[in-house]
Amino acid sequence: MAKDQIRNGRLEGNRSEDCELYLASMNADREIAECDIRVDMAHVLMLVQQNLIDKESAKKILVALKGYMENGLPENAFDPAREDIHAGIEAQLMEDVGADAGGRMHLGRSRNDEVATCLRMRTRQYILDALSGIFELRRSLITRAEEHTTTIMPGFTHLQHAQPTTLAHYLLAYENLFARDAGRLFDAYARVNRSPLGSAAFAGTGFALDRELTASYLGFTSPMENSMDGVASRDFIVETISAFAILMTNISRMCEELILWSSAFVRFVNLNDAFCSTSSIMPQKKNPDTLEIMRAKSAAVTGELMTALMLIKSLPMSYNRDLQDLNPHLWRACHETVSSLPLLAEIIETAEFDTNAM
Repeated sequence: MAKDQIRNGRLEGNRSEDCELYLASMNADREIAECDIRVDMAHVLMLVQQNLIDKESAKKILVALKGYMENGLPENAFDPAREDIHAGIEAQLMEDVGADAGGRMHLGRSRNDEVATCLRMRTRQYILDALSGIFELRRSLITRAEEHTTTIMPGFTHLQHAQPTTLAHYLLAYENLFARDAGRLFDAYARVNRSPLGSAAFAGTGFALDRELTASYLGFTSPMENSMDGVASRDFIVETISAFAILMTNISRMCEELILWSSAFVRFVNLNDAFCSTSSIMPQKKNPDTLEIMRAKSAAVTGELMTALMLIKSLPMSYNRDLQDLNPHLWRACHETVSSLPLLAEIIETAEFDTNAM
């Protein structure tokens, strides 16, 4: 393992390997490695603009960072001894361009504002991915609804036949639900897309940084006004997971009904074989496995939300290492949600509705 740990110079001795692995966040940090490189590039460009580092050092740094973007980071950058990806990239850079040039990259910056910026960048991309998935799902629902404007089916209350309606009416009810989910994500995006870069540890820095410039380079609408809030707050993560949990709950409701409709007792819909499985002992079976797993993933996303809320509920200002453990819960919620949307859209597109059974 690497020995160039941040602790060297202040703390004596090295941690045990078990302790290094326990504290490291490298596995979760792979999610933000590319964002971190982009943040580094924006920060260095700003430092040059502000005459805080020389152009020759900046050129060496930027050429190396560009290489990481194009070719991927060397695996050494993910050594758990370096604790996190921010320190890992900096250590790798100093190996590649020398400590004198590479060491200038971190001027006026802390890992606290760096990680907060990376998290916001990666989160906003997941929000955009989810919005794209919602739009495709809504398109599928609208397309199928157009085919069934005169398809009569029973409407239900208490899961009992209640009044006649149309299949189009039913499908568009879910389209309306998912439209509101999109609205929640648009709202969340606006609050996520603010830049904490330049907040440093929490109290800003004496260096003449141009926070507006780095915010614009990275596509943020503006810098965050309060530096302590910038590094300490993770409500944007809770808000994003919350929006995903509501979305996945709505998806779960539709999964439940399609599972019920595909049963031998109801037979309102025949699901495409590509999304089903059979039994190892009962080969006549056609099981709606994809919908069942999707229904389960809804519970998982709600669980990530509960963990996120409990993790931050008692944290004092400003930065606490507990926040590191929040990130894997965010990524799992993002993965489960974003991966579910195109599958459900395909299931809707390929489903065969039995109008006679209705």
